[in-house]
Amino acid sequence: MKTLFWFRRDRRIQDNLALKTAAEASSELHSLYVFPQWLDKRSPLRQHSVLASVQNLSTSLPNGLSVTTGNAAQAIASYCKEQAIEKVYATRSFDTTGMAIQDEVGSELAKISVGLELVDSYYAVAPGTIRKDDGSALKVYTPFYKRWFLNGWDEPVVLDTADVNWAPAALSQWFQPTGSSPFAIKAGEGHALTTLERFMQRVPRYHEDRNRCDLSGTSHLSHALAHGEIHPRTLLSGLGSSEGEEVFRKEIAWREFYADVLFHNPHTLHDYLEPRFSRMRFDDPQEHAQKLAAWKIGMTGYPIVDAAMRQLVQTGWMHNRARMIVASFLVKDLHFEWQVGARFFEEHLTDH
Repeated sequence: MKTLFWFRRDRRIQDNLALKTAAEASSELHSLYVFPQWLDKRSPLRQHSVLASVQNLSTSLPNGLSVTTGNAAQAIASYCKEQAIEKVYATRSFDTTGMAIQDEVGSELAKISVGLELVDSYYAVAPGTIRKDDGSALKVYTPFYKRWFLNGWDEPVVLDTADVNWAPAALSQWFQPTGSSPFAIKAGEGHALTTLERFMQRVPRYHEDRNRCDLSGTSHLSHALAHGEIHPRTLLSGLGSSEGEEVFRKEIAWREFYADVLFHNPHTLHDYLEPRFSRMRFDDPQEHAQKLAAWKIGMTGYPIVDAAMRQLVQTGWMHNRARMIVASFLVKDLHFEWQVGARFFEEHLTDH
């Protein structure tokens, strides 16, 4: 059977259960990535981070990766018709936007009698899995973590690339960034695994060093996780029981907790989980444009805030502790609503 694997936020070969499932069901495996339509609205650095990730994926595949830009449903359906694809495989998305796109793709493929099989997730434990005894969702992290840990997760899966009949890339319509990157982007599965190996030497001190903005005490794997260049299963499989490793495991669980919250409450992509907070009054960004601009360019006069914001714009990354500081400062000190900061983060963070 000729199958197509639709790469999304899972740009890696190993520990990719959906890709392994597609390979095992296929006599000829095609691969495709569709650059999102919103990409040209983001910062050039963020554009280049996505491009570098996809380029590294293409290089790692034995016969390259087909790429195009535009509406995913139309692009995938068109590819399937041209290449006589019988079935499409992809990793299941659980976020608001991702679910809408995969539903659209499924509907478009149904018109041409091609099935879409969604497998696994971007998480160690798929959103919606962890629930209270009565079946309802958890809204507090600590009880979520206890149940998440007891639930456990599978071991990483391995794909023997030599056993797969990879079809040659048939499309080469690469996204063209709107500006240049200030530096070369390090991306891809190989870089992610090297970063993890380096971090594992420091992880025993993670519980202390992660709070120090002047140290390289965090994992620096947020970009790789966001782009799917590494799966959280791979991170969890190597963790022991030291205090630093336990705290890092809990940080991975935080990521999964918020994915679960978003899955159960799709409106929280842009709105409040607690509706009563929407009644709070904030300053208007247009009326106080100068104050907001000072925060964005790192000119507030508060050194830790300014250093962090400059780091964000110049590197596309910000230390975890600094993210908390600048977000708190924006809302509690400058009196802007959280969505104002979220939009700026979305434009610049390469791990958004």
